[in-house]
Amino acid sequence: MIDEPHDSKPSARARLWKAAFMLIAAVYAWPVFWVAHDRVQEVNRKQRHQLIVRHQLWELHPEYAGTPQTWTRFASILLSDRQLMRRIKRKYGALAEQIELDYHRDLFIAQAEVVLVAGALWALPLVVLYGVGELAARRRQPVRPPEPERSATSDSRYRP
Repeated sequence: MIDEPHDSKPSARARLWKAAFMLIAAVYAWPVFWVAHDRVQEVNRKQRHQLIVRHQLWELHPEYAGTPQTWTRFASILLSDRQLMRRIKRKYGALAEQIELDYHRDLFIAQAEVVLVAGALWALPLVVLYGVGELAARRRQPVRPPEPERSATSDSRYRP
């Protein structure tokens, strides 16, 4: 927040406000990060679920006696991406590489949406708060009187 001209050191009050702003930003980041982390984990699980359903990976386990929905639900939670890709490779062979690239692209896009929304939810209130602080600091600064116009008699252009 601007308290004095840029050529002088900021006052103790300005440093205190900046420190308070940084503390607020850090404290506010924690709940936003926590919610974003949970949402990214949920996106990961949903993407694994879609991969299992799209490629019907339960067919690779004929010994499983339950329904495909149950296998899909548990597998999407318990199996990692690497384990699912091994099953894809076993089922599709050489085509598995392209399936994996598509899966990771879709996963990245879904995760990026969550992260960008969380970043916006974190930054927007801070930008507004910082802007209000800047406006308040500028209004508190004394208004400099305008420089008087130079008279024609003292102007070097009009001297003989």
